[in-house]
Amino acid sequence: MLKNFDFQNTDTRTRRFFAPKRILRIDGEVENAAYLTRYRNRQIRLQEKELARIVTKDGVNAGILFDFGTEFHGGACIAARKVEGDGLLRLSFGESAAEALSHLGEKGACNDHSPRDFVVKVENYSTCEHAATGYRFLYVELLSEGSITLAAVQGVAVYHDYEYVGSFACDDAELNQIYDTAAYTCHLCIQNELWDGIKRDRLVWIGDVNPELKTIKYVFGEIPELYSALALAADAAPAPLWIDKHPTYSLWWLINLEEWAYHTGNYTYVDAQREYVRAATAQIIDAVDADGYFTAGFFLDWPSKAYPELSANGIRAVLLFAMQAAEKLCNYLGDGELAAKCAKIAARVRQKRCTGGHLKQAAALLLLGDLQDESCEQLLAEDGARGFSTFMSYYILTAKARVSGTQKTLAALKEYYGAMLKLGATTFFEDFDIEWAKNACRIDEIPTEGRSDVHGDNGAYCYKGFRHSFCHGWASGPVAFLTEHVLGVRVTAPGCREIELSPNLGDLSFARGSIATPFGKVEIAHERAADGSVKTSFKAPREVKVTVK
Repeated sequence: MLKNFDFQNTDTRTRRFFAPKRILRIDGEVENAAYLTRYRNRQIRLQEKELARIVTKDGVNAGILFDFGTEFHGGACIAARKVEGDGLLRLSFGESAAEALSHLGEKGACNDHSPRDFVVKVENYSTCEHAATGYRFLYVELLSEGSITLAAVQGVAVYHDYEYVGSFACDDAELNQIYDTAAYTCHLCIQNELWDGIKRDRLVWIGDVNPELKTIKYVFGEIPELYSALALAADAAPAPLWIDKHPTYSLWWLINLEEWAYHTGNYTYVDAQREYVRAATAQIIDAVDADGYFTAGFFLDWPSKAYPELSANGIRAVLLFAMQAAEKLCNYLGDGELAAKCAKIAARVRQKRCTGGHLKQAAALLLLGDLQDESCEQLLAEDGARGFSTFMSYYILTAKARVSGTQKTLAALKEYYGAMLKLGATTFFEDFDIEWAKNACRIDEIPTEGRSDVHGDNGAYCYKGFRHSFCHGWASGPVAFLTEHVLGVRVTAPGCREIELSPNLGDLSFARGSIATPFGKVEIAHERAADGSVKTSFKAPREVKVTVK
């Protein structure tokens, strides 16, 4: 322990260093760039071997585009031995190769939330770390006349070293990769709190937390960042404020709190939020009109933002889920009067069936709340992955499985998330339309004439072009869907003390996996026999009762 310091907190995250996997491009005069792809100690020495050198002269800047192989959160460590000239290095980080090669202002390239394009001054015999962002690619460009001799350019990954307790594996390798990538995407966003994204949107958006919560409860179990995210959101928005300035996110806060308490069995935390639960619930009830619509706000997700009437229908379902959650919470807190009011609002909401129009996210929520008209089922049954939403993917997949069955739903899942993987993604995006994949370069390629830049040429609303986040925790919905639908996991008692298994394999021959519970890992295996029947086996802690339906 260092003396003479009054430390207020300790960062519990892990820091790991690693070398680039490959070099994608070299500009100008560069010597021995390949040396930088070999991992080495970052300590500068007076006598060095295998040094790289970049030289800018006659107005021609030298630069190297590095690919670290996978998206991660952190910065870069630059170890320089000798500097001739002013030593001005431009560091441009990117979630795609094209973003790393862009300049600020080009196709939406920016430094919002985490500066990713800036100039540093490098000195002789220096080893310095720069940036804290989300990236896979790094362009290092010498702006000043002269040269820099480099010993290392390394990634510095910063993350919580949580065990992946939950897992999924089947005989479809693409589904396995989708599960693993979704879990990894969520993991990266567990930082100081639960962030939306590691490059942009390093904020706690409590509605967006819902898909992350579902991933966390199955894969990582009870972690402190979930509690602190809920507390931060409530503390920042005491009534009559709405959480995150989005009234619908106050609905999601109640949904999240009840879902987390039920899975973990930790109702002590609900007690700690007693006053906020009551205040938020009362404020929401006051914002419901005679027809059962929530009148305070109309944000469902970004792709639906231009259609407020249809969004309002989807939000009607979110309101129902919130009132059901609030009723349970208020009953636990001993406030029967407020619980009864929640039940009355829920009954009012159920009196009308609605259309989702062309919005699959709205149709899915309505169907799961049993508020749908016949158009919702028709919409969910058609067009495969068209109209999917990353934020709402869990709800769309779950609702589609009820309408179209397992096999068609898994095909749509692979069509949508598999398209991102085929584009070179190692994490899942803030938003994605499968039309973007047509004639598009992979994100680990430099865009060429005649093909689209899937990153810079797409996006809308707040995520245009390179501002678009390519690692967003809300895109991890496949984890919960594969866990709940294919593995068939349904927690039926608080704290995971009772679990039902009802698998849906579709055309899979087997599906195996595990989930985290407060008592430890539950392991599950489903095997299809020669006669088509499915044999299920499991291993669970003695505190967890597992039944097979």
